[in-house]
Amino acid sequence: MPGVVRIHPLIEGIYKPRGAMYAFSIASMLKSPYHDQVFFHPDHSWWIQYSPKSGGMDTAVNRSLIRCMTDREPVLVLKQVADKTSQGRARHRLLGLGYVENFDVETDLFRIRGLKLGEINDYLGISLADDLLETALRLESLEEWVPYVNEDRAIYRVPQEKRDTVFRGIVLENYDFTCAVTGQRFRSRHHIEATAAHIIRRARKGTDDPRNGLALSQSTHWAFDQGIFTISDQYEVVINPKARGASYTRFPVMDCDRNAIRLPKDEYYYPHPEALEWHRKEVFSRFEL
Repeated sequence: MPGVVRIHPLIEGIYKPRGAMYAFSIASMLKSPYHDQVFFHPDHSWWIQYSPKSGGMDTAVNRSLIRCMTDREPVLVLKQVADKTSQGRARHRLLGLGYVENFDVETDLFRIRGLKLGEINDYLGISLADDLLETALRLESLEEWVPYVNEDRAIYRVPQEKRDTVFRGIVLENYDFTCAVTGQRFRSRHHIEATAAHIIRRARKGTDDPRNGLALSQSTHWAFDQGIFTISDQYEVVINPKARGASYTRFPVMDCDRNAIRLPKDEYYYPHPEALEWHRKEVFSRFEL
């Protein structure tokens, strides 16, 4: 849902618009008397166990979820990750659309399965490339880490050029259009100096998961790709000792050794440790003057 950054402050667990037959959304709230749980699978699918609202199955909101189940009408699923008492504002992760598959009377729980991208495309009748690509890439960071491109997945059947544009936008936004290493920033209406670097190189089939991305100034991006420096698991810059033998002037990254890098506000966008390890082994360790 590009551009949607807020939901109604009075949203409750099950939201059924007045006069509607179906529930529009469900939200798994941090402070809840219920036993909601979200599960993720290795293939990037998800499902949730969700409790009906107290008051019995004859209440309007519970009936609306039953209708979603019987009529195969998907419901929007959100998971609260911070409430209004947290530092900053209340925040939710948009997990996506899900089908209410069944209701277990014994456990008093609905089971809701997330729609896969192909199902979403079919249901909405829109193109992933046009409308859902940004959401799909952002959701990558909430699911199990997969370091390399899987050509069979719908997201990677989108042309490379479009994926590059969306990946760049997400990564730069995560880092506030600022080089994570040097702190350099130039942004105007028509110009952004920072670039979006793949940690596991795109040429080596590195994933477009935002956790495989860093915002770097142009010269710093070049230095990273050459192995002049890498990033430790503690998110510190490590300058390659071999690079000290080069001739350089006004090359900011060389003054950043052991400095902590700038990180996204949301921890689930942090560079993935396996991606950083790949860079250390495949790029940093192979640097030669």
